[in-house]
Amino acid sequence: MPDRITRVSHRSLTAAFVCILLAATMSAGRGEPLPPKVAPEATTWKPASIFKENEKGETFKDQPRMNLSGAACVPTKPKFTSCLIANDQQKYAQFFSIEDKMLVPRDVVLLSDEDKDPDAEGVAYDDGFFYVTGSHGRSRHSDKKNLSSYAVFRIAVDSRTGAPKTKPNAGNVDGVESSSRLRKVLKNDDDVEAYFNEPLAEGGVNIEGIAVRNGRMYFGLRGPSVKRRAYVLSVNADALFTKHGDLKPDTASLELGKNTGIRDLAVVKDGILILAGPTRDEDVPYTVWLWDGSSETAAKPLATLDLSKVKEGAKAETLLPLEEDATSIRVLVMFDSVENGGARSFKIKR
Repeated sequence: MPDRITRVSHRSLTAAFVCILLAATMSAGRGEPLPPKVAPEATTWKPASIFKENEKGETFKDQPRMNLSGAACVPTKPKFTSCLIANDQQKYAQFFSIEDKMLVPRDVVLLSDEDKDPDAEGVAYDDGFFYVTGSHGRSRHSDKKNLSSYAVFRIAVDSRTGAPKTKPNAGNVDGVESSSRLRKVLKNDDDVEAYFNEPLAEGGVNIEGIAVRNGRMYFGLRGPSVKRRAYVLSVNADALFTKHGDLKPDTASLELGKNTGIRDLAVVKDGILILAGPTRDEDVPYTVWLWDGSSETAAKPLATLDLSKVKEGAKAETLLPLEEDATSIRVLVMFDSVENGGARSFKIKR
C-alpha cells in the first residue's frame, strides 16, 4: 500500500510539474506574464454624437463616428471643457466637451485640403497647442503611398480656457499649422528605416499615438513590432514646426510583447501611458503601460483591459486620462469600429 501511494503521489507531482511547465512555456511565448486584468467601471457613458453634427447643426456623411482614433483635453477648470478628437478617415477633427458622462460635440476644424485624408491617428495637448498626427504610413487596405498621411498638425488654443485662437472652420484650413518634417526622421532612423513606407500587413511604419511632455513630442508606432519590441520616436516639439530647427530625434524600443504595437499615448504626472494592442488582427490583448519617456527605461505593465463585453472586432485606439492620484489612474478608452467610440472607463492601479 505505501508503494502504491508513493507511485500515485509521484504521478500527481509529475502532472503538476507538467502543468506548471506548460504554463511557463505559454508565458514565455508571449514574454512576461500579462499585467492583472481590469474590468471597466460600472459607470455608463451615454451615447455620444461626435462627428454626427457640430454645434451649428451641420451634419457629416460616411459614418465617421465609426472611426474615432485619438483624443486629448486642455487641463481647464472646470475640467474637460475643451477637448479635441480625431478621425482616421476624414480630413477634419472636432472639438468636444465631456458633460455628465457624455461627449458633447463642438466646432469642427478642417485639418487638410489635400485630396486624401491625413489618416489622423492621435491627438495630444501641451502648452497652448493641440497636436494631431497622421499615420505616416500606407493604408491598411492599399499598396499605394498616402503622402497626405505624412503630416503633424497643431492648433493654437488659449491655455486657460481651451478656446481656439482662430475660429474653427469646417470648410477651409484656418488656424491649423502642418509639418512634414517627421517623415525624414522616420526614413533615416536605423531601427525603423527598413519598414518605412512598407504596407502595414508587412510590418510597415504606422503611427497611432502622440504625446507631448517636457518639450518632447513622442510618436508611438503600431508597426513595426520586432522581436517583441515596439517603437517610440521623439523629437523637439517646437523644432518640428520650424524649417531648420534641430529636431534632436531619439528612438526607444520597448518590450511590450509579440505582435504588439502602440495604439495610443497619453501624458500623466509621472510619465506617459501606453495603450498597447495587436499590430494587425493578431490575438493580442489590449494592455496599459507606464513609461517615464526615457529611451533607456523599460515600461511598467499596469493592466490588461477586460474587453469581453465590447463589440467583437472593436479596436481600442483612444486612451484619455480622466483623473489620477498617487495610487491609481482613471482612463477613458474608446474604440474604432464602434458607433460613437463605445466609451468605457477603467480605474488602473499604478
